[in-house]
Amino acid sequence: MKNNFDSKQPIYQQIIDRILTSIAKGDMPSGEKVASVRVMALYYGVNPNTIQKSLAKLEEMGYLYSERTSGRYVTNDAAKIASLRQSIPSSIISEFVDEMLDFGIAKPEIPKYVRDYIEGMDN
Repeated sequence: MKNNFDSKQPIYQQIIDRILTSIAKGDMPSGEKVASVRVMALYYGVNPNTIQKSLAKLEEMGYLYSERTSGRYVTNDAAKIASLRQSIPSSIISEFVDEMLDFGIAKPEIPKYVRDYIEGMDN
């Protein structure tokens, strides 16, 4: 599977963000074994070194841990995962508001766009 990556951010960071989202959503539950570097490189359509860099960073951040002979696993630290779950919506909102402001939408107008969008979802 080839993934569309944003040219504004390094690919390894985008992979980190995707994995963190999967952990936060529970798609990668605590204690689950992470796919091998080779498998992930094929999945994302990137060089294995890029995957290795992403996974090493996630280990440094404490979201993954290694078992010497059996691979990498998602942390069992429930508090860390809960904190991650809480931080992602703030990050999404921050990016959205920044983009709206960059587009020239005034701060007081942004909630109206959100309300209109949500109301349109009911149709």
